[in-house]
Amino acid sequence: MERRSSSRALVPIVLAGGGVTLVIAATRSTALAVLAGSLALGATVLILRSRSRRRDAPDPGRRRLLTWAALGGLMWVAGGATIGRAVRRLSAPDTKPTMDEMASGLGTEYMEILQRTFRPGRSGEIQLLLAPYNSSNYSNESVSLVPRDPRTSHASVWMYLERIPLAVYAPGIVEPSDSTQRVSLADIAPTIATLTGFEEFLRLGREGQPLPGIARPAAAPKLVVVFVIDGGGWNVLKQWPDAWPALKRLWPKSALFRNAIHGSFPAVTACAHATIGTGAYPRDHGVTGHNIRDGSGVRKAYGTPGGARPDDILIPTLADLWYDANGGKAWVGEIGYQVWHLGMLGRGGTTRPPGDKPVGAFWDEYVRPEAWRPHNPDLYRLPIETPGLDVYEAHKQTYAPNAPPPDPFDPKGRQVPCCEPPIVQYQGDLIDATLRSERLGTHGATDLLFVNFKSPDYTGHVYNMLDDHERIVLEAVDAELARLVGTLESTFAPGEFALIVTADHGQCPLPDAVDGTRLDPIQLQEDIQRAFGKSLFGVVQYVAPSEVFLDRRALWDAEITADEIAAFLKDYRYRDNIGPYVPKAAIERNLMDNLEFAGVFGAEYLESLRPEALPGFGESRFAGGDPFGVPDPLTL
Repeated sequence: MERRSSSRALVPIVLAGGGVTLVIAATRSTALAVLAGSLALGATVLILRSRSRRRDAPDPGRRRLLTWAALGGLMWVAGGATIGRAVRRLSAPDTKPTMDEMASGLGTEYMEILQRTFRPGRSGEIQLLLAPYNSSNYSNESVSLVPRDPRTSHASVWMYLERIPLAVYAPGIVEPSDSTQRVSLADIAPTIATLTGFEEFLRLGREGQPLPGIARPAAAPKLVVVFVIDGGGWNVLKQWPDAWPALKRLWPKSALFRNAIHGSFPAVTACAHATIGTGAYPRDHGVTGHNIRDGSGVRKAYGTPGGARPDDILIPTLADLWYDANGGKAWVGEIGYQVWHLGMLGRGGTTRPPGDKPVGAFWDEYVRPEAWRPHNPDLYRLPIETPGLDVYEAHKQTYAPNAPPPDPFDPKGRQVPCCEPPIVQYQGDLIDATLRSERLGTHGATDLLFVNFKSPDYTGHVYNMLDDHERIVLEAVDAELARLVGTLESTFAPGEFALIVTADHGQCPLPDAVDGTRLDPIQLQEDIQRAFGKSLFGVVQYVAPSEVFLDRRALWDAEITADEIAAFLKDYRYRDNIGPYVPKAAIERNLMDNLEFAGVFGAEYLESLRPEALPGFGESRFAGGDPFGVPDPLTL
């Protein structure tokens, strides 16, 4: 009688454990549900076993009952979790209409730019497209915000950030012309391939195409130089029209492409330079932003400065393939300021023998004394001649009497040199020494030199593009362009060199001046966690200016999709994003109802989006995203 009574008592307890599992799995976390159900079942079995042991004689039937009850209970706990997850899936909202609505608002052109970047396994699971003139803070900026704070980012999609100058100056090879045909940074590598007769590269079928009107010359040039003004997009040049006379002098002598754009989202340096180097977009070359997913974690693209990993670029660059195709005769190299510029060069050849290293230089802010150093001493080297730091000190002493007065936002620590002419001049010295000491143009096949001047972009981040500091560094970079043109023209005859001048992106003007708001990553993460933090794991791994990396364990555990979180953020407004640490004086109270995003898209939606669907999104409703249209340099 007691045995039957215990058996009857066990059944509802086991059923209750499975029911608890089902409810928790349906409303919160599979892992938490299984844990709770297992604990309840385990506690029940232990209690019944304890009662059984108090009997005078062992009861084999009771042991069998307990064993079967435990197994049945475990199956019911697992079944409850499975049913709970199924309930969660069935009750989840259909997010596709919301995604389609946002995509239609952005329009075909911007959705194509977005799609060129997204790569599953590399990109963040949520892509954040800020509304025009909004800017995304970094966390340290959010907690130290002040009224009219100049610090901004340009990790967005709009044409005022996308539009860039692009000119090919190659006397005796390329006739001067003026084109308004849409082109992008992806077209630079195929253009170099055309100039050098590298048909094998053109047959790869990468998305970039030779720039219109550029034909293969009778003889390949001895040297091609790509000169990138970092952050020197058209909206910056329009802001400071008198700061770049050397660039203006090139227009009438060059093939000018006025409708050139960065070409992918976000309009940031890391994406741009790998696109220049490969002739492909981020979804193919894999450098989808300054941050990339690496397995279950997130890290900076290329790893650590001074220990760069060029294998983050998933396909060979033009420079890699050109070196290989010429059996090592061609010289290829890159002189930039940060690790991101390495994307133009890549490895510098996939068949290099041990000890044969290409020039790959960056300004090392992280080691004292700061100096030009190779991106990774195991893979790259400095030029044969590198000007000493005494040359840099002389530039600083000359500039000091003319420097602007101290500013509250003057860079500190490792960033001190970034926004002043001396570092620009010192980089010009390094380029000049490279041309001379490496004997560029004498190696039997076209040599390729890639150059980036970072200071205009750095200055825009620190002081803002509207500040006079921007004019000062633009003038300094323009002077180095004039210096380079003079060197090329005095060293080579017409037909022997080609110079491609461009920028990688524009910059964000001061949001306060254009009714823009700021996005705080700290508060955004807290809001996502509050709404979707049902898992034992934190749902957000990292919030970058243009994307959110999610913990995929949490998504599985709580049966949440990235699309659900993206749909939740559709109507996210400035008032929702103001953290308690933001000073009251820095809050834009007249903009409280401004939307933070023009569109937010989850990984599932972007993976399912077919190219043939893009035309259906039509024209963008965000006219403010392209305030100037195709620029006319003659009016600047």
